[in-house]
Amino acid sequence: MDTTALLWLIGAAGSGKTATGWAVFRELAAAGVRAAFVDGDQVGMAYPAPPGDRDNEHVKARGLGALWAGYRAAGVQCVVAAGGVGTAATVADFAAQVPGAAMTVVELTVDAAERQARLIGRGSADLVEPAAALAAAFDRAPLTEHRVDTGGRTVDEVARLVLDRVGRPAAGAGPWPPRRFPAPEPIAGERVPLLWVCGATGVGKSTVAFPVFLALLAAGERAAYIDLAQVGWARPEAPGDPGGHLLRARNFGALWRSHRAAGSRVLVVSGSGGGPADMRRYLDAVPDCDPLVVRLDARPDVLAERVLMRSKGIGVELPGDELRGLAGADLDRAVAAAQAEAVRLAADGVGAVHLDTSDRSPEQLAAGIHARLVRRGGGAAAP
Repeated sequence: MDTTALLWLIGAAGSGKTATGWAVFRELAAAGVRAAFVDGDQVGMAYPAPPGDRDNEHVKARGLGALWAGYRAAGVQCVVAAGGVGTAATVADFAAQVPGAAMTVVELTVDAAERQARLIGRGSADLVEPAAALAAAFDRAPLTEHRVDTGGRTVDEVARLVLDRVGRPAAGAGPWPPRRFPAPEPIAGERVPLLWVCGATGVGKSTVAFPVFLALLAAGERAAYIDLAQVGWARPEAPGDPGGHLLRARNFGALWRSHRAAGSRVLVVSGSGGGPADMRRYLDAVPDCDPLVVRLDARPDVLAERVLMRSKGIGVELPGDELRGLAGADLDRAVAAAQAEAVRLAADGVGAVHLDTSDRSPEQLAAGIHARLVRRGGGAAAP
């Protein structure tokens, strides 16, 4: 029987699910609990959504299930998941993906005025009305007895309230077991296009790759998007798997299988895959894909400026951004590490296509990559 704990945070948009989930994950790991984190939105990016499932909840549920087996095999004690949910049927759908798990559902709440202010502040004014409707539905028919008000509290305060409410998994289960994942099984059917945008930390991988994904959807393609950083959050660090590439590659392959089963016919990937040997692990995990690997480069001064911008919180905020908030000597080390990484990737000859991003906008880069993908037969031209 599966005794791995699943702590699942639900709630309307603006309630603080992702931020709180990451803080809970971080606190558990610091206490010695072998923990993992899953952002429901990040494992559900396979569109267009099927009829009757506007928010793609079934795809998100399958995505959680795809990563669940990998985390269990890696020896995780507790998975912290963050993601909205609309109905009791959706809860049952998610639970079916993790049979036998020790699942606890916590709803995060916040009053209407603060929820609206949060959403507008992050540029999501279009979510104000849907969030209000979902919060009202939760009030009428709560899906869990565990409800935590996030209003007027810091993220860390809310994380502690959640853990005080549901209890903390015991630490001290020993070190991570060896990471031995079975080789990926072949996938039946024709090979499909894969675009992988890689490069040094801070160069702008997701900033370029995600618009390509959106262009594919606009052209009518059934496409999936996977950010490699979001499929392997497991802490404390495991010996024998530097960078977590063994776990990430396993989860990457499993998540793609889930998305392909949902109908995806093009895969867009962003993220660093380590050196050539590690990158081969990722590609071997998706044997049904015909890859186009694009490496983004930038001059050292431009890369330093982009790392600085990330440290100041400029750009899209994603869970686990280790550059955010850095200053002083820590920021200097991050800049030096990114510049060294860029030199190493160039020396290793990573990527069939190399694009210097120093003097080109993300929109220009994305349009050029999309056009190249179309020429290779990897998607229709955007309207």
